[in-house]
Amino acid sequence: MTNVLPAEDNISLTFFPETGPNCTAIPAFDIDITKTLALGLVLVLFIVFGVMGNILVILSVVCHRHLHSVTHYFIANLAVADLLLSSVVLPFSAASEALGCWVFGRPLCNAWTALDVLCCTASILSLCMISVDRCMAVSYPLRYTSLATGRRALAAVAALWALSAAISVGPLFGWREPMPEDESVCKVNEEPGYAIFSAACSFYVPLAVILVMYCRVYVVARQKTRSVSKGRQTNGFNEHRVTLRIHCHNAQQAAGKEEAARSKNSHFPFMRLLKFSQEKKAAKTLGIVVGCFVLCWLPFFLVLPISSNFPSYRPPETVFKITFWLGYFNSCLNPIIYPCFSQEFKKAFKNVLRGHCLSRTDRTWSPPMYLLIYKCTIFICKYGYMFFFFRIAPHDIFQPELTLFLS
Repeated sequence: MTNVLPAEDNISLTFFPETGPNCTAIPAFDIDITKTLALGLVLVLFIVFGVMGNILVILSVVCHRHLHSVTHYFIANLAVADLLLSSVVLPFSAASEALGCWVFGRPLCNAWTALDVLCCTASILSLCMISVDRCMAVSYPLRYTSLATGRRALAAVAALWALSAAISVGPLFGWREPMPEDESVCKVNEEPGYAIFSAACSFYVPLAVILVMYCRVYVVARQKTRSVSKGRQTNGFNEHRVTLRIHCHNAQQAAGKEEAARSKNSHFPFMRLLKFSQEKKAAKTLGIVVGCFVLCWLPFFLVLPISSNFPSYRPPETVFKITFWLGYFNSCLNPIIYPCFSQEFKKAFKNVLRGHCLSRTDRTWSPPMYLLIYKCTIFICKYGYMFFFFRIAPHDIFQPELTLFLS
């Protein structure tokens, strides 16, 4: 006798509490297999794109000597922050979203929320640092190389990560709302004081700095464009007048002096104009990056403090999730923006994708920052998903690898 099951469009599984002498009670929850697989596939593609795109940015900077500059140090640091977010934080977020609950336990929930704030804050502060760097480059194009040195850049990156860590560890020391008894619930810390503090330090203060810096870039760019235009007209008139005056005495002497004067007077403005033009193009590309950052993160940092301090104005859960994932989406946008608006990154991406990276890398030149970025990338790719797929305890991974990682 054959049992025929009724056909259904959506297949669901129900998990019931299971207890025993060596296990903890697991809350029952229903899983819609079709919905879970579809959503999981989309989120996995989202994560893979973010991981691969940011690795591509890092390799492009590491493998090309012409990208070894302070600005590109900061861009590589931004990619490292986005890579950490995509490889360590987003797998847990995607699993929780697809399953409809948190299945990794309370300790990993606390670690996940702290890493989430750490990576997002580091990404935003990296954009802030890039805006300051661009303002310096456009305002002082000839003094920029002496002002922005590799040592100062490394110190700024270290300070950036230290500040991000200081902002993210508050909930680990008790600055959070009471944790729910149900361990299948893991959400962003919405304690009113911390929500305002994190929103201000992680978004609004950096946003204010970014806007001020790019307003300064815009003003300086307009002033220098006008001065260059006026300088060309004035220089042309003066050269003509000087030529006529000298020609009255000696035509041959006039030709020699005119050529020397042109060489002396035009060389410095030309170099200044060339340098300014390059910095202006870079500022435009990074301005697009900042614009996308504001569009992606502003909704979340508007909703979070309002819903935390005024629960009656809290939007529907679907809207909150959309703003949450819109911020995550920003980590995948930058690898798209760079090749679309920057010719140097477009060429670098092509070289990496064609496998020319290693052949273009100068192995005798390995600054500590690039070595650290390389080791971080390998470490993340090697162990990032073990938390998600195998539930391996962090100390089982970090302890044997600590010596190798720091060597």
